[in-house]
This record gives sequence, structure tokens and C-alpha cells, in this order.
Amino acid sequence: MYNKTVLDNGITVVTESISYFSTVSLGLWWKTGGRYENLSNNGISHFIEHMLFKGTKKRSAFDIAKEIDAVGGVINAFTGKEYTCFYARVLRKDMDIALDVLSDMSRNSLFDEDEIEKEKYVITQEIKMIEDNPEEYIYDMFNASYYKNHPLGMTILGKEEVIDGFNKDMLTDHYYRNHSPDSLIITATGRIDHNNFVNKIDRLFGDLKNNGSKKSVSTMPVPHKSIDVFERDLEHIYLCLGTEGASQVDSKRYCLYALNAIIGGSMSSHLFQEIREKRGLVYNIYSYVNCYHDNGTFGISTSTSEEFIGEVLGLVKEEIERIRNHGISDVEIAFSKEHIKGNLFISLESSEARMGRLAKNEIYFADYVPLRETLREIDNIKKSDVDEMAKKIFRNPCDISLTILGKADKEQILSIWKD
Repeated sequence: MYNKTVLDNGITVVTESISYFSTVSLGLWWKTGGRYENLSNNGISHFIEHMLFKGTKKRSAFDIAKEIDAVGGVINAFTGKEYTCFYARVLRKDMDIALDVLSDMSRNSLFDEDEIEKEKYVITQEIKMIEDNPEEYIYDMFNASYYKNHPLGMTILGKEEVIDGFNKDMLTDHYYRNHSPDSLIITATGRIDHNNFVNKIDRLFGDLKNNGSKKSVSTMPVPHKSIDVFERDLEHIYLCLGTEGASQVDSKRYCLYALNAIIGGSMSSHLFQEIREKRGLVYNIYSYVNCYHDNGTFGISTSTSEEFIGEVLGLVKEEIERIRNHGISDVEIAFSKEHIKGNLFISLESSEARMGRLAKNEIYFADYVPLRETLREIDNIKKSDVDEMAKKIFRNPCDISLTILGKADKEQILSIWKD
């Protein structure tokens, strides 16, 4: 059962009572993240995420970890482009412990100067790990090109030279401006009594005040369409291409999900079967969908040897043109619907996933979206709408951005892609 309450200070509390779950998943979600940064503070949201685990007025970093470990629970956090989340999963009987730890972290973190200096090194190593992993790094490089000069094109982790300049005043100023009560959503799933839970939240957070500080804002991005080749001495050549998708609030995004399942979102998809299984030119190839509140992208990513990059790129282009010109079949649309619904149902077996779904519905729709409504949207996907979506996003090869990392010949790439 779904319930929602907004406290007097603007905190939104959303719960879903699930009687057969023995665990409870709790999340503190702020409507802020990488998108609300700029070149001078890129990475600050993620840095703050780390710092909230580094000690409070009454708990050390060790105490935070130990209290949750002692009851066999999990506590973690992540920073996204449009939201930041701190969450815990514990047995129902230990919910009060998790709530107390999460509230203490969010309200009483010290932002100790010595810990800040330590964390600069830790996050610098995290950045280098990504840069040493071309399969992940190509994704960041594509976003930097596609969303050029916009925060969506900046990495969540930030850049070493920017992070090195962070200090306590910068971190606390950003935290209190962008983590106010009216931007906080607290979600919980499991065997929960909503009114009792709201009372607990009110006791822990009800006295928080909105300080009236101006929050960071983000503008609508203008996609930058280009072909970029970054030379690096690697065994493989990595590529990522993408084009306009759909926003998180666009009902047509379900057509994009269907298209994704057919093109490269599963092992039976066109790209995986043709390029991996039939021809053995790559180890992995996949398509993906990213949706933000006002825009989105549809992308394809893979890697291959220098010998086969031309053939792989040509086959990807052929698939895009085939889908654009001939559309999909009735069998494929039926497959995609069942694929999407199956993934959804399997994900909802997890209390954490259900907790996240509550929060994202609130972030993007300010409401609860019942499962039956989502299933109705999926069942209502029409072949004609998916074909129209394919024609829209693949209307012109020049509208598709391409980023390549490795020992690639740019002239060869241009001749294949522009031909």
C-alpha cells in the first residue's frame, strides 16, 4: 500500500507497505546532483556524498559502518545527475537504528579538514580507475562531447584539479544550499506502518528549516553533434555513439525502451546477434537509454580490434538505417513488451528497487505511478509509434554523435560514417 505525507518544512515522506518483506529499505533522496554543478565545482556533489560517511558529532566513520554491520545491514550512497541518495537496508526490527544513523549523517556531519584532504586522494584514485577502464571512460568522453559546455556533460566524479581546490567552506556552503528540507524525499519500503514512520521522521527531521539560500540551477542542454576520435595506445578501439532520446516525463519513452530491447538491449537483440554471435567481431555490444527531466539520449557502445573497427562501424550503421527505413516487425514489438515487463517485475522483487521507484516517481512526477499504469503504458506501445520514434532519432546520420577511443584512423571513420 502506497502512502505520502508532506511535513510542514516541505520534506516529502513516501512509503510502500509490503507485508511479506522481512527487510526494510530506507532512502534519503535530494533533488540535486551533478547537473547542478559548474566547471568550478564539478564533482562537489559526489565529494559531499563521501564526506557524510566520515564522521558526525557523535559517530566516527567507524561507528557509522559498525552500527549497520552489527545488525547485518547495508548502508551506502550514490550521486546521479539529477538526484543524490543515501540509503540503508536492514531487518524490520532494526529500522530505528538505520534511521538514526542516516539522520545523524545528514544533519551532523563534521566535514573535518583532515578527512577532506584524505578524501581528495581517495577520489583522485577513483577518477584514475575510471580513466584506466576504457569501457567506462568512453561513456564519459561521449557525454562530454554530446553535452558540451553543459553540466550533463561533466563527470559525476569531477576533475582532479577542481577537487584539489575543495575546502570545508565550499563543501558546507554547497551542501546547505542544495540539501534543504523542501528538496528532500524520504522513502521506505517493507512491512511499514506509514503514520508511525512519519512520526519518526518528524521527530528526526521536523525541526529542519529552509534557509532561503538560492539553490543551484541547470539550463536545458543543447546537444553537440560531432565525430571525435581520441588516440590512445590500447589493444582495442572503443566506440560510443548516441542521439536524441526522450525525457523522463515523455510518454514516448516507452517506445524508446522497446526500440532499445530490439536493437541492442538484450542478448537476442539485432546488434548482439549479428555482430557478436554471427560474426564474432566483438565480445560485447549493447544499446542503452538515458532519460533526464527535460531530455534524453539513445546510445550504442562496443569495442573491437583495429582490424575490425571498419566492419563493426559499418554494421552498426546498417542496422540504424534498416530500422529507420523498414521499421520493426509485429513479433519484435510483442517480444519487446514482454522483455520490458519481465525486467520490471524481476526488479520489484527487491525492496531497494521498490524504494528507488517511489523516489524517482516523486522526483519526476511529484506523484505515485501505480504499477498497473506502467504496465498499461507498456501494453499500449504500438508498432507505428516505435517506427516513428526510430525515424525521428535516426533521421540523419549527421545527427548521431560518435566518440572513439584507441588507435583509430579518423579519416577511415569519417569515410564509413559519412558515406
